[in-house]
Amino acid sequence: MSWTFDNPSGEDHEDMDHNDTTRQDPGDRLALPADIADFSDAASGQRRRQVIADLRELADFLGAHPHLPVSPHTSVDVSYFPRGGGDAAAFAEVSRAGALLGSMPVWEGEHLVVGHQRGVARYRVVAIPERVRARYRAWLACTGHIRPD
Repeated sequence: MSWTFDNPSGEDHEDMDHNDTTRQDPGDRLALPADIADFSDAASGQRRRQVIADLRELADFLGAHPHLPVSPHTSVDVSYFPRGGGDAAAFAEVSRAGALLGSMPVWEGEHLVVGHQRGVARYRVVAIPERVRARYRAWLACTGHIRPD
């Protein structure tokens, strides 16, 4: 299944192919389901379990300490950013995540995003096109945020 997404920036992007069978060396991801191994920067099974355990521990801690303040603006955001392979590969990862989530990716500004939200907590897969990252790096260099050694 292929989806093409309208991009508000007006630039064309390649179709995203859900049936892409190209795999990188999964390394320590062998213990994860095959769907996870298809993602370029997925955490190892051990790291994934640790993130989930840490989230539960934090929730339990806050529940056990009702005297500690929590802002009315608090949110929890777990994000995954595809790495390497260019825009088409990154968009394909967002598309695959959308298929697993049962959600259609959308453009949020210049980022292609798909996610799942429960109240103030959300999980997102975000692809930032190379031209947007390049523009940001150039801005950082011009504003003195990047200094050569």
